[in-house]
Amino acid sequence: MMMNWVRKHQTFQSKAELDKHVRSFLYRRKAALSEGTLEVLTFLWRHAVKFPGVTFPKRQTVVKSTGLSESTVVRALRRLVQEGLIEKVRTTKPNGRQGVNLIVFLPQDTGSLPVDDTPPDTLPDTPQKSEKPFHLCSEASFTQPETKEKQRKASLSKSVPLDASYLPSFIPNRFIQTTIPFLQTDKILDAWRTVENAYKQSDLMMPLEAYEDLYIQTFKQGVYAWKKGRIRTELLRYYYGGLVRTFEIQARKEAFQRQESLLYYDWLQVNESV
Repeated sequence: MMMNWVRKHQTFQSKAELDKHVRSFLYRRKAALSEGTLEVLTFLWRHAVKFPGVTFPKRQTVVKSTGLSESTVVRALRRLVQEGLIEKVRTTKPNGRQGVNLIVFLPQDTGSLPVDDTPPDTLPDTPQKSEKPFHLCSEASFTQPETKEKQRKASLSKSVPLDASYLPSFIPNRFIQTTIPFLQTDKILDAWRTVENAYKQSDLMMPLEAYEDLYIQTFKQGVYAWKKGRIRTELLRYYYGGLVRTFEIQARKEAFQRQESLLYYDWLQVNESV
């Protein structure tokens, strides 16, 4: 009965849809939020999976899981409501007493999300056939020098070094600033693809943006091992292995926290609900 009522308040059809809207909110407003508010948002986001966009934790559960004070949690919730990301839905028991509060994530404007503007890495292997016939003595003698000139100019343009401002906009700036002292500009994109590939192999519950501290710290640890001569392979290959292990550990922590939250959730203590 309770579960059917919770489902009626779902604002999203899937976790992927919820993630897209929360990412859009963070892309626009993350810089304006305090660390405490972001931690509370992360907790709510992580627990709004079973019913995408809806969660109902006790206030003390949020306090215990985030390590924040109760007043900080209350302020964070109030701020997220003011920002229009969530709303509280009060419930009433059959006996007329107040029930748990539902936290419902609200749809956001997703038009502000950055797009993947990475150009194709290579040209097609097979050139397109020209519709015009090829004449050895007429057109070929004129087009060949012109083609060589274009190739020469193209090779000259490729020799110009590019700085970090030419990198795709979807790469987080903090990641760029962390890697640029140790990687050439073109290798920074390879490093970011390494992060994305490791994330795709994991069972993490939240979008990649939520694990920025993890993949940056893993890179720093890899650089330290590289500087100390402990790496016998390429840095990015070592980085990938470190990311896989780091994400596996984090996924196990999330699974345990979710299991613990569901195990100790007290449906009877309604006065402490968020």
